[in-house]
Amino acid sequence: MRKVIWATPLYKFLRYCNDSPLDKTVLDCGAGGDDPPLQLFYEYGYKTFGVEVSENPFRQARKFCKEHSMELNILKGDMRYLSFRSGSFSFVYSFNAIFFMTKKDIAISMKEIERVLKPSGLCFVNFVSVDEPDKGPFCKPFLGNPRFSQHEDDEPDKYFSNFEIIHKEKRIIDKKTHGKRLVQAYIDYIVQKK
Repeated sequence: MRKVIWATPLYKFLRYCNDSPLDKTVLDCGAGGDDPPLQLFYEYGYKTFGVEVSENPFRQARKFCKEHSMELNILKGDMRYLSFRSGSFSFVYSFNAIFFMTKKDIAISMKEIERVLKPSGLCFVNFVSVDEPDKGPFCKPFLGNPRFSQHEDDEPDKYFSNFEIIHKEKRIIDKKTHGKRLVQAYIDYIVQKK
């Protein structure tokens, strides 16, 4: 029985990927953590790769791979400077990761994602909406950004000039976690490279 992962928007992306005639190669930009979403694609027979820039999430992901005998091919790396050849992947995603950067660095990362994606390849990226109510510091400054880069509803469209937007969704999540009410606002994109 397959494990259900917490990164639920990736199930929708996986459905699009499964319907594609392209080979099953996928790159996760921001692949770290103790429960890496890349395992979802691995369990569906994809050849997986990931990059993670932060040391602790990178170590957590490597530990997960070892404990679960799952080779996800997660490397220490920065999505602004991907070390893969152009057109290496059929599918690329950045789930809850790209928005830790400044908008300038997001634009650089999106150009790299576009570069490593094959023609007609699919990409999933999500952004934090300006409707995110929590404007306070999330963590120590990361890559020069003390808080998430937040976007207006259509603002991220500019990153996809060489893509066709095939799915766009704004999600407002209101949940109770660790005894507190948490409201989050995201703008999700699934796009296809032209």
